[in-house]
Amino acid sequence: MSILFVAALRILLNKVEFHWKVQPPRLQTYLSHLEKNQLPLNDERLSSSPPTPKWKKKIDSPVVEAALNDFIDLILKDFVINMWYADITPDMEFPELVRDLIMDAIAEVSARVKEINLVDLLTRCMIFPSSIIYLLLEERNLASSLVCYVSLMIAGT
Repeated sequence: MSILFVAALRILLNKVEFHWKVQPPRLQTYLSHLEKNQLPLNDERLSSSPPTPKWKKKIDSPVVEAALNDFIDLILKDFVINMWYADITPDMEFPELVRDLIMDAIAEVSARVKEINLVDLLTRCMIFPSSIIYLLLEERNLASSLVCYVSLMIAGT
């Protein structure tokens, strides 16, 4: 009996094809894509107020900031906006980006100048080179002046 059952099952499987039902691929609509990638309400990219510029933290002086802004405004107006940029487009985003870039550079220089040791700057960069120039002028021979220069450089560092 089992042999007949296996034989019948084999004949049935050879004659009839069994397939799993294939699910059609779910097409993602544009709205479902947007819903999946939607930003949360408290995301900083959605805020309308611009972040405080980096240069504001470095300069720390409203008077200096105002003077620098006026100076940069004059430069941008004379050399960028009136000269060539206004002929291309009325959009003012580029001059604002240039202003921010210049202010960042000035703020970085300002922060670095604040860190300079003034006494060290005056003794090494002002007094020491003047003594080298004096020694070079006093020496008549070029070889001896080079030896003096090298010895002073070694002694200074």
